[in-house]
Amino acid sequence: MRFYRGVTTTLLTFTFAIATALPSAAQSKVTVGGRPAPGQSVRLNIVQDADLTMKPAEAAAGSPMGPMHLKAKTTTVISQKVGTPDDKGVITVEMTYEDITQDVRLNDQPAPPEAVEAALKIKGKTLSMTIDANGEMLEVTPPADFPLPPALLKDMLKQALGLMPRQELAIGQSVTAPFAMAMPLPMPGDPPQLKGDLKSTLTGVTGAAGSEIAALEQTVAAGVDATVPGPGGNGEIAIKLQVKGGGTTDWDVKGALVKASKMTTTISGTFTIPGAGAMEMNGTTIVNVERLP
Repeated sequence: MRFYRGVTTTLLTFTFAIATALPSAAQSKVTVGGRPAPGQSVRLNIVQDADLTMKPAEAAAGSPMGPMHLKAKTTTVISQKVGTPDDKGVITVEMTYEDITQDVRLNDQPAPPEAVEAALKIKGKTLSMTIDANGEMLEVTPPADFPLPPALLKDMLKQALGLMPRQELAIGQSVTAPFAMAMPLPMPGDPPQLKGDLKSTLTGVTGAAGSEIAALEQTVAAGVDATVPGPGGNGEIAIKLQVKGGGTTDWDVKGALVKASKMTTTISGTFTIPGAGAMEMNGTTIVNVERLP
């Protein structure tokens, strides 16, 4: 079975980014959002499972594309170090990818090495981000050899850290924030963006005063309908995708950081590729996040 390796690599990178980027956010009222508390050092274990299929919907004559079934499990350990605010209230957070392992199979066979290369290059890398007093991410600075561009990283990390404006929520109240993420496609020009909404509802608060954990239920719905230049300037790739998901998050109120979360999403849509025809894509991703000692 021949694999269209460029598309295979793009598919895996996209699911890894989507899984990484999907939300991990949010009596009397408790504070949700805002800037992480200074001086913290926390470690997280992130396990991402993806089960996706692509099959021809309108295969072009002589197309190298056949049905593909991707199963991938990625386990990542990251550490976050929160600095102290400057005179404008801006804080720097350093994030290090301490470890990353992957088990990726295509049609029940080990994936080509280049399909996992981008993710594995992240291991050992440290990037920094600046966040203002209201919790808005201002800038992301990756190392020079980081395999993902800064613009994409900013969207991903904003969602992963649950960054949103500081606000007070009572149990039962919800807040809806825009969700946006640039798709990691290795093409010239600006990448298309998944756009939609992320809704967080406060369902409970546990813990003593000063160590409260807020329980959030979250839903996300986003989509993209765009075209990008094909490889080598050969026509255009048409992308139509929908992402929907739901899950829960335990939010550290004092630290303003995620303590644990689980999110399940479904992905469906089509890629129409020059010379290969239309490919239907369907599947699920599951992301579990736990804080480590």
